[in-house]
Amino acid sequence: MADASVDVTGEVRRLRLEIADDIAALSPGQWDLPSWCTGWRVRDVLGHLVHMAESTQVSLSWQIMRNGVRPDVALERIARKLGDQPVPELAARLRSAADRHSRVPGAPSALGLGDLLVHSADALRPTGTIPDPPVADVLVVLDAYGKWGRRVVHAAPDRGVSLAATDAEWHRGSGPEVRGKAVDLLLFVANRQQVVERLEGPGVARLN
Repeated sequence: MADASVDVTGEVRRLRLEIADDIAALSPGQWDLPSWCTGWRVRDVLGHLVHMAESTQVSLSWQIMRNGVRPDVALERIARKLGDQPVPELAARLRSAADRHSRVPGAPSALGLGDLLVHSADALRPTGTIPDPPVADVLVVLDAYGKWGRRVVHAAPDRGVSLAATDAEWHRGSGPEVRGKAVDLLLFVANRQQVVERLEGPGVARLN
């Protein structure tokens, strides 16, 4: 079960600062590597996080209305545009916006935390860095994704299997079991197929 005592707002702030520092510390060559987010460079992921931190509910609502049922089209365009800017400047902007409270209108605040957890892995895992976020944070997002996952990633990769965390008392679904660390299960639910090799259990055979 997720820990209801998790300070989501505080964790969002902490992760923004941590991710800004981690990406800024990479080499210029690593900034241009393909991330786990299809079509985005590492620096584009940082651009997306800056955009989400700096946006208001009004500006996000406007972008969603302009792009109909696929607001991700606008988010992708903005991420790539921001990604062309110098990474140290983007990192500084993310630090400056760390305390900003922003969320997608009508969505739970845990999705904002999930955006940071998933995209930090998108940006850093291709460079060889494996973020290790608090398990309690991950479980809060996994529970939110149980309801909102398909609307967030437009997919349901965990359909037909059950998920079980190996580092927490957490289980969801029915069917052949897929086991792994909570953060790896989160990335799988977020449709990051690169993480499947880190999962185990009889349900893994269904994932390919």
